[in-house]
Amino acid sequence: MVSEPNGRRLLLVLLVGVTVGAVLGPSVNALPGFSDHTGPSEMRVTSFERLDAGCEEQVGNAVHSSTGGGGYSRTAFIRTADTDANLSVQVRRTSPAGADLSVFHVDVDSHHDGPANTSCETGVVYRVALEPHGGSDEGLVPDAHGTEVLWFNDGELVGCSASLTSPLESTCDGVGRDEPRRVWANGTGG
Repeated sequence: MVSEPNGRRLLLVLLVGVTVGAVLGPSVNALPGFSDHTGPSEMRVTSFERLDAGCEEQVGNAVHSSTGGGGYSRTAFIRTADTDANLSVQVRRTSPAGADLSVFHVDVDSHHDGPANTSCETGVVYRVALEPHGGSDEGLVPDAHGTEVLWFNDGELVGCSASLTSPLESTCDGVGRDEPRRVWANGTGG
């Protein structure tokens, strides 16, 4: 039979051992309740549609991106040799597997046969929607994680969307823009 002081000593040694093992072990994320949350492991195209086509002066201003409901979407104009050009979309992950920040490139490319239009700069307005899949789940104590989507038209970087937690930083600031950086805020007075 173990006396009470020896039992307390044994319990103390076990607690110290577990604590040291957790600190010196591979990661605090291995402990129950902690997280090694990562961004998604893949991004799938859920829709890709052609909305309009014509001269850039008439249809080229329809550009916007949105993030919400777990997905990403972008409506944009791509210059093409003619209004009948075919479009294709491909998504590829460029960050390493298991990274906290999952980075994806969305490539929209135009393909055309025949003579090019010479009366104006022509193009196509399209909309693409993406849905993330995979990645690790949040634990009780989540860590930094996020997603960044870089948008390309015929190999040219034209935009960036991001959703992330601190302390991760996005490279989206100013991507695809020649104009100065702007900060937007909404607020209510009291």
